Amino acid sequence: MGALLLAGCVPSSTPLIPTATHFESAPSSQPKWVYETSKDGKLGGVGISKPHYNGKTAQRTLAISRALDEIAKQMGVEVSTIQKISTVGTSQNATTSLESYSFQTTNGKVVTAKIQSFWEDKTTDELYVWMVVE
Repeated sequence: MGALLLAGCVPSSTPLIPTATHFESAPSSQPKWVYETSKDGKLGGVGISKPHYNGKTAQRTLAISRALDEIAKQMGVEVSTIQKISTVGTSQNATTSLESYSFQTTNGKVVTAKIQSFWEDKTTDELYVWMVVE
């Protein structure tokens, strides 16, 4: 019995295989640009937005804003985002509002980008937008 216990403590001669931690395990339905945002040597960014309580237009606007913020950060532009969430309610109903502000200090840099593509994840209803600097 003691020999059996000691055998369990002896290190194995076969090395453990590390598990993959990179993005190759991403769902195959996701576009390649979700993780590879640059195009033809130009900076790119992806903005993601969950379903918005004000509908698809607000969801699209938020995704675009986030993509621009990502590009601005890569350009060395200081970006600060403030979100204000408030809920007002009674015992019969409730209203929640979200205000999002993005502040960018450009130091003479102008951030302009063109939308390359949209993609909606049907399992989460998240909207992805890919933008590339012009």
